[in-house]
Amino acid sequence: MNKVFSLYIICIATLMPTTVFARCAICYTQGLSGASIAVIIIVLSAIFLFIANKFLQKFLEKYN
Repeated sequence: MNKVFSLYIICIATLMPTTVFARCAICYTQGLSGASIAVIIIVLSAIFLFIANKFLQKFLEKYN
């Protein structure tokens, strides 16, 4: 039980935001608006999913 409590305290201490790490994306990027950040995230995730889909199709066709 003591190990579980210690692990819980360590997890809370490491995951707790501090003043250095607790910045919003807009404050951190300086110059980009929230809409442009959202567009960048959407486009990059679409590209990543497209590449992952192609890789997964080739992988499944190879082993089927």
